[in-house]
Amino acid sequence: MISVNPDRVSQLEALLEEKKFVESSVYFYPGAPDEVSRLQAELVINTAIVSILKVSESEISEGEFWGIIEVAARALSVMDSEEMDRGFTYFEQIMDVFEIASSGGRLNQWRYGFDPTIQH
Repeated sequence: MISVNPDRVSQLEALLEEKKFVESSVYFYPGAPDEVSRLQAELVINTAIVSILKVSESEISEGEFWGIIEVAARALSVMDSEEMDRGFTYFEQIMDVFEIASSGGRLNQWRYGFDPTIQH
């Protein structure tokens, strides 16, 4: 189980309020190509955050957490690669809120279709 404490809720709420998919030199992201694309991508990330917050006020199972992120990753998969990449950095920010150091290869699998840490 992953603890959902008031500090984490506050961090997620702050991320929820943030305008997303705008130009960022930190992430080498040029910004969404247009406002409609930006809003669509932002909705995917915000929906994931709201879903995490709605699951429980005290804890969320790892299965529920990764299930929510996977749904968002699938929604991003139909967007331009730049939005997909930036979306995955939002997933990493969410992971940081919960002090999750690794996705266990999930993010690579969802983004690229394989886990580069697995030897073939």
